[in-house]
Amino acid sequence: MKNIFTTLLLSVAALGAAAQTPGFTVNGHIGNLDGQKVYLSYMTEGKDHTDSATLVNGEFHFKGSMNPYSSVRLALDHKGLGREIATHGGDVIYFHFGNETLNISSKDSLENALISGSKIYDEYAAYAKAVGPMPWDIDKISNAEIAAAPELVNDTAFTNQVARHHYKMIADFQVKNLEFAKTHPNSYFAPVALFGTAANDRTVTTAEEVFKTFSPEIQATDNGKIIKEFIAAHYRLKIGGPAPVFTQVNPAGKPVSLANYKGKIVLIDFWASWCSPCRQEIPNLVNQYKMYKDKGFEILSVSLDNSRDKWLKAVQQEGMAWPQVCDLNGQNNKAAVLYGVSAIPATFLVDRDGKLISTGLRGEELNKKLAELFKN
Repeated sequence: MKNIFTTLLLSVAALGAAAQTPGFTVNGHIGNLDGQKVYLSYMTEGKDHTDSATLVNGEFHFKGSMNPYSSVRLALDHKGLGREIATHGGDVIYFHFGNETLNISSKDSLENALISGSKIYDEYAAYAKAVGPMPWDIDKISNAEIAAAPELVNDTAFTNQVARHHYKMIADFQVKNLEFAKTHPNSYFAPVALFGTAANDRTVTTAEEVFKTFSPEIQATDNGKIIKEFIAAHYRLKIGGPAPVFTQVNPAGKPVSLANYKGKIVLIDFWASWCSPCRQEIPNLVNQYKMYKDKGFEILSVSLDNSRDKWLKAVQQEGMAWPQVCDLNGQNNKAAVLYGVSAIPATFLVDRDGKLISTGLRGEELNKKLAELFKN
């Protein structure tokens, strides 16, 4: 269940807004820890940034610059297992702050830390209190429910109960976010609160109406621009209408365009090496590609990675023998923005004339649709 919501967390963490100021400083003190690493991740000007620091007598420090503020992920590697493990399920905290001095203090962990010194963080904390628990908190609650009853982990009734509770908390979170966006139109976190509503094709028109109530200043923020993109994508992507054409480079550095595949049925597959649900689906794609590639079926996989090495390693590991492209802009991949992708995996099926057939097909639903299309 944890991996299902990883993409949602990363999608929320990609947001930022406000006015340009100098730089930021993070001063941390975590008990008497010594030698452990802390990893900092944030996004500015459409690019992911990562940094690390080593604790010395409990202290660590970061310096950098954001344009103008960002959602931040801090992960403390207590056991020396490396950044990937530390940032996916370890001692991790998420929050917003900007070009300010942020102070973090705890006796033992980031999870129990007190944070001070940032007006943006204080505003974020007020937003989080209004809409909480946040998705990562919901994730922890569900994992704790499962961990509390290990003898029932294979009990379908129990796991369904946990899942229902999980999805109810997510649904409540979305309702509270929409209410926050409606009642705080001048808050920099209003577009953040509107993200889930705007990213859902069934509710994007509601988001459009709420967005109109935001002040011009808020609409013009980076977060506001993201909401605009979701709204625009909703009107661009109509079943039976033309699939937006894009061009990105393949592993050899050569441009590949969706327009090159006219005359074929094309599955546009948005994925990333770090996305577990994406990689769980790949074996099925491998099988479907083998079945239909000689009948006019093509897959065009668009990676939301920002590391070329990790992208290509995953392609090789998974045996993805179809066209691969990536602009290394991570969550801000231009094709993903064009298609209004807020979470991965995301798929778009395109017919031989370049028109959109369906969206969101995976697993058996995808298999049935392909069998229908290639039955002759």
